[in-house]
Amino acid sequence: MSIQTTPETPLWMGVPVALAVICSFALACGMPFAALGALATLVFTVRGAFAVVGLSWVANQVIGFWFLNFPLDALTLAWGIALGVSALAAVVGARFAARCLPDINELARYATVFAAAWMAQQGAIFLASLALGGTTTAFAASVVWFIFWTNALTFVLLLGAQLIGARAGVARSLQGQVVV
Repeated sequence: MSIQTTPETPLWMGVPVALAVICSFALACGMPFAALGALATLVFTVRGAFAVVGLSWVANQVIGFWFLNFPLDALTLAWGIALGVSALAAVVGARFAARCLPDINELARYATVFAAAWMAQQGAIFLASLALGGTTTAFAASVVWFIFWTNALTFVLLLGAQLIGARAGVARSLQGQVVV
């Protein structure tokens, strides 16, 4: 396995951020941050992963407040910050899993990295809901299921886009990547 050391391509870093913009219009605060964190961890360096997820969060917030008319009140702003923290937590969780299991089967590694990102992201949301209120609504079974399957579907789509980009020569191949 090779170690990922080459710098990110700014053009390719824009692909997940562009997806964030599309998802923000479609899903608002149901943004698939776990999927973005997992893919960013598999594809980019630490700095690149945090940059992609951070820019995606900024795009999500701009769209929410500017275009989707989120209310400008303290609770909405606090939840926006909590979403940002949860997005960064997704990268931390994904990196932890990727570093603990570098030599497993590719498919198992992708699934494990995604699961760790999702659990870390949802854990951060759970902690925020304890502080900000909303545990019963944010963690209703239907909401958790919706967030899980939208993240899982987005992760699969992102992996597909990464594969297409790698075949086209504009993105790195995920074959043999080890995140350090």
